[in-house]
Amino acid sequence: MPFFGENYTLRRYGEDKIVNGYSTAGYEDITVFLDVQTMSDDEVVEAGGSRDKMMLKTFGDFPIHCSKQEEGVRSDQLLYEGRWFECISSKLSKNTIIRHWTSTFELVPASTNSKPAESETEGTG
Repeated sequence: MPFFGENYTLRRYGEDKIVNGYSTAGYEDITVFLDVQTMSDDEVVEAGGSRDKMMLKTFGDFPIHCSKQEEGVRSDQLLYEGRWFECISSKLSKNTIIRHWTSTFELVPASTNSKPAESETEGTG
């Protein structure tokens, strides 16, 4: 469906497991074709300091997963311009002849947001 799309890296997490008292999940990096549009690019000032609050909207033929706490599954993440964005909503739009998925992503905080190392892109995390 996306008319102006490009290939992007989407990180899909597996089920959370507790290892040495910490929640961890394996992941797989896959390439998906999406039309990505920026929604907002604001600076948010909080008690701990300021941070970017950038939002994206994507359109594509590929289903994007949001977190399901009851099932222990994390949201998919999208690598966009060297920064990771977490899916906060995704729905299948079936109201037109062109069926497609519309998803919204929010920038992952800078403290956990970095470019993937070569070994990270292999899905060993």
